[in-house]
Amino acid sequence: MNILSIVIYFSRRLYLRSSRIANNNRWKKKIKEKLKTKGSIKLTSSQKREIKKYYSTIYNGKVSTLWHQYFLNCTGVFGVDYLPEDLFYGKIEPNLIRKEYFPALSDKNLLDVLFPNVKKPETLVKNINGFYYANGRIIDKTEVLKICDNTGSMIIKPTLDSGGGKNVRLFENRGGITDQDNLTMDQLLADYKMDFIIQEVMEQHPMMSALNESSLNTFRVMTYLSGKNVMVLSSLVRIGRKGAFTDNSTQGGVSCGITSDGKFKEVGYHLNTGDRILETDGGLKFKGLVLPFTGKVLNKAKELHMSAPYFRLISWDLSVTPSEEVALIEYNLRGQDISFHQLDNGPVFAPLLQDIKL
Repeated sequence: MNILSIVIYFSRRLYLRSSRIANNNRWKKKIKEKLKTKGSIKLTSSQKREIKKYYSTIYNGKVSTLWHQYFLNCTGVFGVDYLPEDLFYGKIEPNLIRKEYFPALSDKNLLDVLFPNVKKPETLVKNINGFYYANGRIIDKTEVLKICDNTGSMIIKPTLDSGGGKNVRLFENRGGITDQDNLTMDQLLADYKMDFIIQEVMEQHPMMSALNESSLNTFRVMTYLSGKNVMVLSSLVRIGRKGAFTDNSTQGGVSCGITSDGKFKEVGYHLNTGDRILETDGGLKFKGLVLPFTGKVLNKAKELHMSAPYFRLISWDLSVTPSEEVALIEYNLRGQDISFHQLDNGPVFAPLLQDIKL
């Protein structure tokens, strides 16, 4: 190995190490901010020792107990096997999500190509790398404007890096003028530049609509591919707030764990703050709620993962139509929101930690 190769090798190692430190610090800063409002109960010295002893058998680095304190304050339940976010996002996701396939296969414009045999929202227009695409062919902006004129309610969203509902808009366009602050359709398209999709609004099952009629309320199902089997690690229902059109954290959505037979947990949680929620904004109490088609949803998530072995860990956003057909809205690879899975369903990764390399 010559001197230049040695310099490149150690420079790369230094870069990767500094990146990991920066990411770890970012996650720790985030949890410290949350603990300012959700951290009145402190962990005891004994509890901290239990956590460190538990992780010493599976991880040779230092484990922060800040997340354990956060979950204790939110749920009232102490557990040694809660998974800190810096470990999940810094170690587990990268190990289970092949970097050779990501981010190319995370492009939401590929959803109908990767998963052709499942119902999805009707796509009107795609923008891929700056090119407009519809009905199997490249089109110009004039045709885009025609397609989107007087179509009714539509959703426009980025297809790359759109986690948490970031920059997702519900809009209508009549005569070239949208209801988004009177932006013209041309201006709205310019706002998104490239790599986005425009879809029709999907109709949902009345039982899902009853949770909150203004939003598309979805199942979030986290699955893990192991050998020939797909495990459901966690399933929950995400519900929008009154007047919001999405169910995610950017619009203050809530989530509630759901069992395999469709029973809601008694307590749900605010996706941003971790506050306990006992009912929807419309007054439906979670206790006693049952969605009888939940088994279909979980089976569909497992079926979809079997056709996507590129990634061992996937979080699916699934909707249910009025005819009880399961529809795929998105699939998520990076930033799979481990925190609200643990809020709703406890330490969901505990069964795997002994087998996953940290």
